[in-house]
Amino acid sequence: MTAPPQQLLQLARRASTISITSLTGWTSYKANTDPLHIFWDLDHTILCSVTPLPSDHTANDEKHNDTNGGGEESSLIKPPTIHHFDQIDDDFPYTPLTVANTRTYFRPGAKVALWLCSKLGICHVYTAAQESYTMNILQELDPNKEVFRGVVLHRTGYPRIVRDGKDLTVVMGGGTSNDDDNGGTNTYKKEPNDIRLERAILFDDKVSNFKPQKYENGVSVLPFSEERLNKCLSSTNNSSSSSSSSSSNENYHCVMDNWTAYLQEVKEMARLVGISVWGTVHLSGDVRKVVDWVRKLNEDDNEV
Repeated sequence: MTAPPQQLLQLARRASTISITSLTGWTSYKANTDPLHIFWDLDHTILCSVTPLPSDHTANDEKHNDTNGGGEESSLIKPPTIHHFDQIDDDFPYTPLTVANTRTYFRPGAKVALWLCSKLGICHVYTAAQESYTMNILQELDPNKEVFRGVVLHRTGYPRIVRDGKDLTVVMGGGTSNDDDNGGTNTYKKEPNDIRLERAILFDDKVSNFKPQKYENGVSVLPFSEERLNKCLSSTNNSSSSSSSSSSNENYHCVMDNWTAYLQEVKEMARLVGISVWGTVHLSGDVRKVVDWVRKLNEDDNEV
């Protein structure tokens, strides 16, 4: 005799509850006993820096501006303002009187994604940027050092990043040398077996950086380029003619375009969180199997 639909629905709900509870418990167990080591690139992965400062703003702009205008346009709900701050990037010209020469925007969804990933494992920074620039970003992004609890690798301490890519064995005690190219000592070396390659994953927008591990540990990220950033920024017309029908229609489409671009960036960060979750709970314990699956999935999408 077939069970009534209501009983089948109850059984399905119970099965779903048990599955979710089991997955949550397994995720928590793995995060505490065998955490994933997540290495994050900075530029074009979780942020985009613009140099020189945008001409339509000053260095003293507030980090969060009101995105809703007055009048009829206030009824249009615009995307949240992209968090940004101004800094001096000493890779570019500046003088002692320069307040800032660079504006850094954090990718929509990046801060939440980083926080979630920090609960799944240990987050590290692995960037080809110089130390001063890296520290400026971390001071703004993670002032209490609650997200990035691992190592911070940059080209000042490890110049080979620029030439050879991002070798994860550097933090495993398995790098080629303890001396950097400038004759100094690489202070980021850790004891062997602190981090195992089967539990390490690198998120970066440049595939060439995955070469040291033969591309087995790297997940390619859609670059958060200046072009993509500009699509997220509000470009509505706030002129006195904004009350006209054509201008209102134009503003409406601008806001919709902003939302589309903004959500695309959030979607990309959500994808990285999903990959981190899967890497954490994968029964093999080897995140490289997840990376391989993601790569094949991307190849299939490109073929379509």
